[in-house]
Amino acid sequence: MARTPELLIADVRDEMTKLERLEQSFTATVNPMLKQPPEQVSDYDRGAIGYQLHNFYNGCENIFRGIAAYFENDIGTDRWHADLLRRMRLDIPGHRPAVIDDELYQLLNDFRGFRHVFRSAYSFELDWERERLVAGRLPRAAGLLRQQVSDFLDWVQGLEADS
Repeated sequence: MARTPELLIADVRDEMTKLERLEQSFTATVNPMLKQPPEQVSDYDRGAIGYQLHNFYNGCENIFRGIAAYFENDIGTDRWHADLLRRMRLDIPGHRPAVIDDELYQLLNDFRGFRHVFRSAYSFELDWERERLVAGRLPRAAGLLRQQVSDFLDWVQGLEADS
């Protein structure tokens, strides 16, 4: 099946629905733990929180990879995670507007960096203060992502109307 604006929109909305579910679970279970002293948060809980942060950024990256593929903004294999995120804040005249702004880029870059550490560390090796800092940014990042992706999808729908 050829990539169409409708398919891109459906894929992105599906991913956004999953991220909203993750955010609801995060708010209910993780936010209370972020207020606890470090010694009261077990290694298991730190690992579980880290996994949710990991999943949040994976969902963002899934959205961005779909957008990059649709608009043929191919990324190399060397530093593709960082390049993909960076390109989402670029306005590419004649192809597409920026998907995210500088504030959201900075927030998501923190999640990307945390995910890199999370994938190669044991939960008891995680820096709780760093993890707590990134976790505390999830509500703001999720809210900005919702709004900015929605605005981008509105622009994509305009492409359909112009066809």
